[in-house]
Amino acid sequence: METMDHEKAVGSREEFQKRTKTMGDDIYTNLRSYIIELKIRPGEIVSIKDIAEEWGVGRSPVRDALIRLEKEGLITSLPQRGTMISRIDLHRVEEERFLRACLEEKTVSIFLQKHTDEDIENLKKCLNDLKESVLSHDCRKLLWYDDNFHKVFFTATNKELCWETLQNFSGHYRRVRLLTVLQRTILDNIIIQHEEILECIISKKEEQLQKLLQYHLEKINCEELELQERYPDLFEREQGIHRQPSDFLQTDFLRRLE
Repeated sequence: METMDHEKAVGSREEFQKRTKTMGDDIYTNLRSYIIELKIRPGEIVSIKDIAEEWGVGRSPVRDALIRLEKEGLITSLPQRGTMISRIDLHRVEEERFLRACLEEKTVSIFLQKHTDEDIENLKKCLNDLKESVLSHDCRKLLWYDDNFHKVFFTATNKELCWETLQNFSGHYRRVRLLTVLQRTILDNIIIQHEEILECIISKKEEQLQKLLQYHLEKINCEELELQERYPDLFEREQGIHRQPSDFLQTDFLRRLE
């Protein structure tokens, strides 16, 4: 009887740990999306209690999710003050952009040698989707289609792991990209740049293509200066703290900027 009770207790404990891990994964995925999609303002103080209550879970999976997010640099623990959504770190942005530029440069070279007609059609479809998202003024959808365009290079060359790595380590870079596409002139330029990239691919002009990609990925360096002036409290150089109301998961910070 004692053996059966012990096995039952062990089984219950393992099931509880499994459920907690699954909930922690869900909280991590959802909260990470809220952060990198700028649904939560950089610099906000968030509470484990508020997150747990809002999503109807225990504090343990929330705590586990926050530990993972801190390792990615997306949240910052403040002793005796709580947890802060990390401000945008421009040094981190540059490293994330550099990682993408290096991987994409090599991938595109391979793509030019082995792409198929179907790959070109996929790029054209992504470009059309991108144009439609500009007309709808949906910044998040625009970046999603922008990423889909570039993802074609990695998928066609069997470099999906490289693409996933970029997506997993680009939280600061993505937030800056979202801020930049709030500007209409930048939106128009994005379409022009992608059209030029596609034309170079079709014409197999690799040297010109690499220059276009380099400009496309590095132009954000110039845009950052304007962003810091327009939104100074969103970047790491500012030391003030913005205390978030308890319903922060029900609001959308980016929508307030549009």
